[in-house]
Amino acid sequence: MKVGAATDIGLSRMINQDCYYCSSGLNAPHLYIVADGMGGHNGGEIASKISVDTVRSFIESGYQGAEYVKDRLLMIRDAMNKANSIVYNRSLDNQDLEGMGTTLTMALLEEGRLYIGHIGDSRMYLMRDGEYRKLTEDHSLVAQLIKNGSISPEEGDNHPQKNVITRALGVDMTVEMDLDTEMLQKDDTLLLCTDGLTNMLDLDEIIRICSEEKDPQSISETLVEEANIKGGKDNVTAIVVKVGWNE
Repeated sequence: MKVGAATDIGLSRMINQDCYYCSSGLNAPHLYIVADGMGGHNGGEIASKISVDTVRSFIESGYQGAEYVKDRLLMIRDAMNKANSIVYNRSLDNQDLEGMGTTLTMALLEEGRLYIGHIGDSRMYLMRDGEYRKLTEDHSLVAQLIKNGSISPEEGDNHPQKNVITRALGVDMTVEMDLDTEMLQKDDTLLLCTDGLTNMLDLDEIIRICSEEKDPQSISETLVEEANIKGGKDNVTAIVVKVGWNE
């Protein structure tokens, strides 16, 4: 396993509300998380950091528990529910943080299987044999409009409410997240990213960068740099995981 990650404030924001975590893999679960916070008065930054730290701590402490060894998706669900509860209660305790929340997309890799936890409009892609497949569904207003046929995907690219998300951690007392699994193969590449990347680069550009570079750290840095070159309208974060990658 080889991993690279990069984040940047972008060219238009005053603060980076993205947060991420990459496991070292040394005596720890192979866990990778991206989160894109929202809310004024630094609320987004706080929500994303609390969520990433909570999910990481929950999974690392519960990883060997008998209940969770048998059901990794249950562990992920419980971790995300705990993060949701902490962020939500923190927003109730501090008026300045009212309404804060965050997306969260996470990958847990174990014995050739990928376990996915997801809420919001950050994304996870799988690259195999030069082709990318999106493994997550955007929880956004525009995604709903495209799904029900109200607008076309092309119209969605420039929709005025493109940034409106319909699900996030910390906004409500209870939360509905997506959970899934996927079998991995040697030489697969995973990309976890916030919408600061996918709103600036189209899929063809992302595939090109991931195909031209071999080292995941170089890939993640190039993706972030290109997002800024294309306008950098938002914070941008990318994690690249090479499965079975050898030095």
